[in-house]
Amino acid sequence: MHSSAERNEDMKSLQMEDNPNCYLCGKPGELLYQNLNDRLFGVVGQFNVKICKSCRLLWMDPRPSLRDIPKCYENYYTHEDPSDAQFYSNHRTLASLRDNLRSIILCGLYGYRHLHSRHHFCWLGPALANIPVLKRRATFDLRERFLPYNNHKNGLILDIGCGRGDYLKQMKGLGWNVLGVEPDPVSAQLARSNGINIFNGTLGEAELDEESVDQVTMQHVIEHLIDPLAYVKECYRILKKGGRLVIYTPNLHSLGHRKFHKSWLALDPPRHLYVFSPQSLKSVFDRSPFRKYQISTSTHLAKQIYDSSIVISKHGSVKGNATPQKGRVLFSILERIFCLVGLNGGEDIEAVAWKD
Repeated sequence: MHSSAERNEDMKSLQMEDNPNCYLCGKPGELLYQNLNDRLFGVVGQFNVKICKSCRLLWMDPRPSLRDIPKCYENYYTHEDPSDAQFYSNHRTLASLRDNLRSIILCGLYGYRHLHSRHHFCWLGPALANIPVLKRRATFDLRERFLPYNNHKNGLILDIGCGRGDYLKQMKGLGWNVLGVEPDPVSAQLARSNGINIFNGTLGEAELDEESVDQVTMQHVIEHLIDPLAYVKECYRILKKGGRLVIYTPNLHSLGHRKFHKSWLALDPPRHLYVFSPQSLKSVFDRSPFRKYQISTSTHLAKQIYDSSIVISKHGSVKGNATPQKGRVLFSILERIFCLVGLNGGEDIEAVAWKD
């Protein structure tokens, strides 16, 4: 008979498989970090990370087997049901004014005329959007994932690895048809409970029609995939002409990685099978049918990454969102300077690709 603790450990321990060579060039990698633990969700094991210094790609070797990858997500944050907050809440300071400004920008600049019936001031939308904080709040801080409504009526947004569907719920509320692809059954059920149309499986298993989607998003997903290029190729196939693929993923060359090394939050073993640099993500696009794309880095997560990485460096793990740490503002400012001078030091890679 096995004890309860032994049974729990058997459930969490992973079957690993060798992965010695670079995904992009096939050359053997160099060991960068070894004996890392899961700092976030307590998956049992120690994990090694290699790097290809030619391609600037980082990966796990060995990595979890395809069969056991779901064990890495048994306690994942997308299993938590968030509070059912309204986008247009009346319990905020100057709520009415702020919502009116948002409506003016959404209507006047982005074409969301169906959100209200009085358009007297919507001509001010483009001018108001020149104020960064107003533009950011009007678009729910979604950055490139936010899509104008002009010429996209009855359009479809597909979110791969949608988790509990938070992003799709926002876009559905703005009038879009939405579809999520989510392999984790718990997260998929949470998304369905929020009224989101979900396919519980992989993108390939969904078998979507060719040229059927206006925009595909992968928000911190590509680093979890065994075969990222196959996903990028499938995204190209299902996108309409002129449609976009938007990807966010951790940046190997970020200021956070330079500072914290093995304690950097975004290493996230054993879930992050890869960590890309702008150079290595460009190589993925160059091997795909996409010919028009842009890649930059974003400081959007600088403070969050800094806080959690500090806690990991001190205690070896972090649970939930770390409390604000001393030095976070200076770190965020330095990261912005890195990006402004062209060093691509942001915590996130932000990539947008268009189908011609």
